[in-house]
Amino acid sequence: MYLIAEIGFNHEGDMTLAREMIAAAAEAGADAVKFQTFRALDIALYSSPHFAQIKCGEMGWEEHCQLKATAEERGVDFLSTPFSKWGVGLLTRLGVPAFKVASMDCTNKALLEEIARTGKPVYLSTGMANVSEIGETLTFLKEQGSGPVSLLHCLCLYPADAGCLNLETIPFLKSLFRIPVGYSDHYPGTRACLAAALLGADLIETHFTLDKTRQGGDHHHSVEPAELKALVEDVREMEVMRGSKDAIYKRPDRACAQAFRRGVYASRNLEKGHRLKEDDFLFARPTSDFTPNDRVFLLGKEIKKDLAAFHQISREILQP
Repeated sequence: MYLIAEIGFNHEGDMTLAREMIAAAAEAGADAVKFQTFRALDIALYSSPHFAQIKCGEMGWEEHCQLKATAEERGVDFLSTPFSKWGVGLLTRLGVPAFKVASMDCTNKALLEEIARTGKPVYLSTGMANVSEIGETLTFLKEQGSGPVSLLHCLCLYPADAGCLNLETIPFLKSLFRIPVGYSDHYPGTRACLAAALLGADLIETHFTLDKTRQGGDHHHSVEPAELKALVEDVREMEVMRGSKDAIYKRPDRACAQAFRRGVYASRNLEKGHRLKEDDFLFARPTSDFTPNDRVFLLGKEIKKDLAAFHQISREILQP
């Protein structure tokens, strides 16, 4: 499973902090760090109440280069979400391995067309989108020559309530569209991510911060380094636990059947010539020539020699 630490604009324009966050995410075991590539006017009007807040998170070419270099040094992928043609161009020039599309742009064909033309893989968040909108976007991206697309089930609620998560959407979307589906988290802590992993999410994106008590940004519903490390460890263990559905045909515990299943034994001493009755049977471990399912067959059968209690009723002891 691919695990993305969503730094977003939690760095608030502080490049030293941003590099520290990359290092911490890598140390915790994330596969990728993700930022946001925008100019404030790409997202909101000057009059918007959060314009000033996002303005501080703007980054230019040099900042992007610095952060990508730091990510490469730390051995994690550098990803970012573009919010305009300018952002797509910058990230294309930077050489990102894939593009993340925010939920707000899930149906924005002007931006989607620019991203599709790069031919890069796309991680598409689906917050606020209904099934027909998701399907239409997937068709559009394919028509425009997009690289492979992975969906991310997402709730555009900050934070989202447990009752709104509807994580069963993940296997539903996988079955419906036959493509990878992951989960982009806005729920406090790591439990929703773990549940998504158990439901078959192919990738997980969770907001990341060094201090969730900081004001502004997405800090309050982000995970801190220790939480991210625990999430990575838990998800990796869950991947092992999930295994493969084909394992039912080659069960590792099949060899235990002989020791754990029941055989048929004499419940008391039986004499030669005795015809077996219901209360002669003791069904106990381990297996023997007969199983409890042979009870009806054994009833009335004559034994041809004495049989001590707790010895198996074998085929050779029965009269033909």
